[in-house]
Amino acid sequence: MPSKPFVAQWGVLGCGWISSEFVRDICRLPSTRNVTDISHAVAAAGSRNLSKAEEFLKNNCPDGAAAQRDGLVDFKPNGYGSYKGVVEDPNVNIVYIGTMNVCHYDDAKLALDAGKHVLLEKPATLNAAEWRSLVSIAKEKNRFLMEAVWTRFNPVLRSIQKSVHDDGLIGDIRCLYSDLSMDSLGKRPDTDRLLSAELAGGPLLDLGPYPLVWTMMMLYRHPKNHRTPPAKIGSTMMMHHTGVDIATNFALTFPNIGAIANCTANLLSPTQQSQHTRIVGTKGEILVQGITSRPQSYVIRRLADPSKENGEYLEDELVDMSFKEGGLVFEADHVARCLKEGLRESGEMPWDETELTMSIFDEIRKQGGYEFLPGLERVKLE
Repeated sequence: MPSKPFVAQWGVLGCGWISSEFVRDICRLPSTRNVTDISHAVAAAGSRNLSKAEEFLKNNCPDGAAAQRDGLVDFKPNGYGSYKGVVEDPNVNIVYIGTMNVCHYDDAKLALDAGKHVLLEKPATLNAAEWRSLVSIAKEKNRFLMEAVWTRFNPVLRSIQKSVHDDGLIGDIRCLYSDLSMDSLGKRPDTDRLLSAELAGGPLLDLGPYPLVWTMMMLYRHPKNHRTPPAKIGSTMMMHHTGVDIATNFALTFPNIGAIANCTANLLSPTQQSQHTRIVGTKGEILVQGITSRPQSYVIRRLADPSKENGEYLEDELVDMSFKEGGLVFEADHVARCLKEGLRESGEMPWDETELTMSIFDEIRKQGGYEFLPGLERVKLE
């Protein structure tokens, strides 16, 4: 007789858009994606306002998540008018944090101090020092901690990574171009989270992690790079009158594999979904399609004769891997398996890679002259 699946019992901090997407995704039955070893239950959700938390649960998981509907657990989700209520709920064994970027450190610390495992939305923190502090707490408390970069677990990205790293589909990788931008300028007030200095706004930390994740997964994690950090980081940043970046371009070099990444994030223009990320190799290129954070397909373009300069391409090959899930459930499944195995750190999203990405953003901000308002950083850089 098969054993019962392990159930991740989630508490949710923050009842905004990303938390809604996360909860709706984990409410899907695992059987719809051929998953049998783990499942998910929503144990609690918290907001600064009790009625908002209750409305959040009503709208996003009125019947609970998959494990609740399958009868694997016997509790219903609880709504709380504080985050403290969530982290103290006995049915919660892991907390998903989908609050504002400026709140991530405090909210993660609250959950870890309460003895809960934590999945913390990107950007994990405002700087590398804050992340190192959270890791030390997780170690002390013997709790699981992971930055939630859901694109890392997207099946399309994983397929492309295998094609590039293992199969040598496009030869030796040379260049990567990736963008995630929005035409928000003039369409959002200065008090919006993307433009407000009080909320550490700007596209770098909010949108930039997605172009960077393509760089980390394709170049940094390339077998021949041996997890060597970028040798050089160069950036250009344009500032908004509120004091946050409005457009940022950054380039990262990887001499071990002779490759460079060019990433962009701005609030001036929309990303082209038909070609938001382009990976160029000596034998061809891959054009990623969909949204930068949620790719759905990709096009392979092979060079007819790789020995020729500016040679012609053969007919495009479309690899369509469209899925109905929102995309966050693949990450949630991974976390559930980590908990099932008793892990405190994910091998797919390890602590040192989050520290590296935060250090990259620290350097980009330094070069661009973007300083957070006093008091926003709970742990200052040395």
